[in-house]
Amino acid sequence: MRDFKTVKRQEVIKLTCDGCGLQASADGDYEFQEFISVKRTCGYGSIHGDGKQIDIDLCQQCFADMCGDTLTIIDPLDNQDSNSYEDTLEYQNIFEAITKSKHEANELKQGSDNKIFAREILSANRISTQKELQAALKRVEQLWDAQYHSAEGNELHKLADLICGYENKSWDSYFAQVPLADDDFMPGRLNFEGKIPFQEMCAVKSKLSNIPVNKDIDEDNSRQSTIDDKNTD
Repeated sequence: MRDFKTVKRQEVIKLTCDGCGLQASADGDYEFQEFISVKRTCGYGSIHGDGKQIDIDLCQQCFADMCGDTLTIIDPLDNQDSNSYEDTLEYQNIFEAITKSKHEANELKQGSDNKIFAREILSANRISTQKELQAALKRVEQLWDAQYHSAEGNELHKLADLICGYENKSWDSYFAQVPLADDDFMPGRLNFEGKIPFQEMCAVKSKLSNIPVNKDIDEDNSRQSTIDDKNTD
């Protein structure tokens, strides 16, 4: 058994341009399909009014006259034959870069380039050049904290194995390397006292020892007095 309710539905059959007054009907006028209609609720603080609704219908000519200088016309994505992994990344980057700063957009592009380059390296299953090595190292750096797992397996570990194979090293050898300071790093800092002549050092100590010191001063009262003097100025 089914229960039904009556639903009223309204359809637009005619549009009138709010700019020039052109009328177009849904029966067959091509202008009807070219109308640009905007209906939305404005946010609080909007120049159109807090919480109020803006509703406008414009024919293509009026819309072009008002906004033509700022429009960018592109072909629909459906008409572009681009299903590759690289093209998908490119479109995602373009969309995200619109809302990001130039610096973030550059980082986004470099990250995607590294990801694409790393996939090519994994596909060939070897590293043959220094350029490929640097790309693999950058990708490993990206994946290190997240321990990212790709669909083909552990991408981080695969790249690490290829890097070790190219450099003829073992994985453990990287952790055994400890950065050491140069031999000349500390001696130049340990001998700084010898650069001051002995006579000048004695003269300084003698002057400091002759300065009288008042031991009866209350440090808290002295500090408060200084603060009061500054506030008075």
